[in-house]
Amino acid sequence: MRTLLVIAGGIILWAVIQGLTKLLHQPASNSWIPTSIFAIIWLMVTSWNVWVGITQAGYTFLEELPIFLLTYLLPVTVAVLIQRKSRAA
Repeated sequence: MRTLLVIAGGIILWAVIQGLTKLLHQPASNSWIPTSIFAIIWLMVTSWNVWVGITQAGYTFLEELPIFLLTYLLPVTVAVLIQRKSRAA
């Protein structure tokens, strides 16, 4: 359940960054900058999540690695696919 919440949080974070970009009158659909900023921020968040899992929950790095890949790559992939689709339109 926590993994799904983290993934949903990533997608929501990307939507917020896109919304802020549009609010500031930047051409969000023509630029990869908001998606790149999201990918960097999300890498830091998911890395912190792995660190907490290892240091406080007692998991090993190899146990945390698949969860890290899922929680990082799924929201970033969604963001990139939506960005490509909006750019093509």
